[in-house]
Amino acid sequence: MKLGKILPVVLSLGLLLPFGAQAHATDEPAVRVELTSPFALSAAEVLSTVPFTVNGNYMVEGQPTLMLLGGQKYFVQLENGTLSLYQFGPVGLPVPLVQGVSTLKIIPSLPDGEAATLKVEGKKSAYSYRGAMEFQIGEKGALKRIVPINVVGMESYLKGVVPSEMYASWNREALKAQAVAARTYAVRHMNAKPGSAYINDTVQYQAYEGMKNEKENSNLAVEETRGEVLSHNGGLIEALYSASNGGYTEAPENVWKSSKGSPYLVAKPDPYDAKSDSPNKSWQQTLTITQLQDKIKNRTPAVGTIKKVEVKETYPSGRIADIVLEGDKGTLHLSKEEARTAFGLKSALYSVKANYGTAVPSPAPADGQLSVYNGATTAHKGSDGLVVTNGVTQATVPSNLVIQGATQTKVPEQNGGAGTQSSPVSITFTGSGYGHGVGMSQWGAQQMAKEGKTYRDILNFYYAPAQVSGGYGAGN
Repeated sequence: MKLGKILPVVLSLGLLLPFGAQAHATDEPAVRVELTSPFALSAAEVLSTVPFTVNGNYMVEGQPTLMLLGGQKYFVQLENGTLSLYQFGPVGLPVPLVQGVSTLKIIPSLPDGEAATLKVEGKKSAYSYRGAMEFQIGEKGALKRIVPINVVGMESYLKGVVPSEMYASWNREALKAQAVAARTYAVRHMNAKPGSAYINDTVQYQAYEGMKNEKENSNLAVEETRGEVLSHNGGLIEALYSASNGGYTEAPENVWKSSKGSPYLVAKPDPYDAKSDSPNKSWQQTLTITQLQDKIKNRTPAVGTIKKVEVKETYPSGRIADIVLEGDKGTLHLSKEEARTAFGLKSALYSVKANYGTAVPSPAPADGQLSVYNGATTAHKGSDGLVVTNGVTQATVPSNLVIQGATQTKVPEQNGGAGTQSSPVSITFTGSGYGHGVGMSQWGAQQMAKEGKTYRDILNFYYAPAQVSGGYGAGN
């Protein structure tokens, strides 16, 4: 979504309660998170084996005589459309423990969440998780796959989320604001999920890599705000946030076509983000016409070869409301968030500039000099006495020759004359910010904290009239 960057585990029965239920006596909700981060699967791959090691003893639900011992290595295997659990044997041969089931639930044998952890060995890396691990059978197209789900207390989950979404070295007050926003977001989404459903560990929801990124500073931010959420009119708010808003927050109805807006997510100037040290206060990206056409090739209507890119409308924030791509076959309008995601840009707060003559714009030469570009290389020549030759004899000017002066670009016409080039070869986007810009700016929060503001000040600036309340919003 951006550049932004536990409590003791409950008794096994509590861990397996559905989202809306309470995880233990202190009313800490449980979170169910599908794990994708360790595996780094390609679009064509499915997860068929999950190796793991337990630290502390674990039980397998429905198998009262089976105990998984700390320090031992195991793996779950997809076999003939069912799941099997194996232990790596002492001489390398796997020992079957459970076979032919549709679901496996592995639970800490004691309510000691700080000591009991499960390390998942992925293709990308090894990640350790607190809480229980549930393995289900899912589908990817026509193929069966394993769906690994970490079932964990809310505060343990947040200790993995906060440093994955914001730098753990930042000011504690900024991290506390992030913890409250992330907790609100997670509880709201858990409450909206039916029984055994789950979220995932990507920025589609919130980035989560288990214990991998945990740091003392971010853990304290979670602990010092335990149970605190943001509420408005008796319900939890949609506590959206992004890395940087470029100095102006955005209203959700100006970003997503399905959004109706809300009183706590409004468009307004953000002096804190504007003053921050965000590396994305100003950015620039150039895409060739070919690259642009590839990015919109599956959109309708088809435009053919792009001849013109023009911003037709912007919101008060400066973000793109409507950008038009005109081609030799049609015209395509992109609005709201499409204007950012279609091109793969950092934000929708940008301007566009068409470049003629070279695929990547280069500084204009000094007066009296011409840049001669043949599609591969550029040479600077004096404007007087310019001769075009193939290296042996003088030749007719080729049709792809481009001559760029200090103030304009020219291309030869077929008869040897000169005419102004009408189609761009690339588009340069110059913008500010990173992400959708709705709700809290993480860089803005850090700037506010540096200026002595508390986490409640930060949350009030970005989410008022919503207010902080405790108890996971249970009274709402």
